[in-house]
Amino acid sequence: LEEEPKPSRWPKIIPWAIALLVVSGFVVGFSRSPELGMELIMDWVLINGGLSALGALLAAAHPLTILTAFLAAPLTSLNPAVGAGMVTSLAEVFLRKPTVADFSQLRDDTTTAKGWWHNRVSRTLLVFLFSTIGSAAGTYIAGFRIFDRLVG
Repeated sequence: LEEEPKPSRWPKIIPWAIALLVVSGFVVGFSRSPELGMELIMDWVLINGGLSALGALLAAAHPLTILTAFLAAPLTSLNPAVGAGMVTSLAEVFLRKPTVADFSQLRDDTTTAKGWWHNRVSRTLLVFLFSTIGSAAGTYIAGFRIFDRLVG
């Protein structure tokens, strides 16, 4: 009772296993035919990037941040150490630099829904959150689509 159990390895293994399965799906697709392999990659890019970009759009991100979400999500989904939200939030901060006033007003602005989108600091958090959710959804949707096209 005094000894803490060792943490499970599964939370660290599962994201890498998903990435390995997706890449394996690409390999199997290309081994069957180059056309199928390219279709699988296009599905992956359009679904994953599209949903992440949609998340950034819903967060009212800068147009270049939305483009960044579309380009980064298909790649970051294959590397669990870097998330799409990390890339998009950095782009948003670079393109719309928060001011001292944004930080000063953060507590008040986050008490209303409108304030979340008005304040540059909280909007950056929304960009991070929504583009990450979009990329995660895209990973599973595109992953299942790849599996379905290979098996079905």
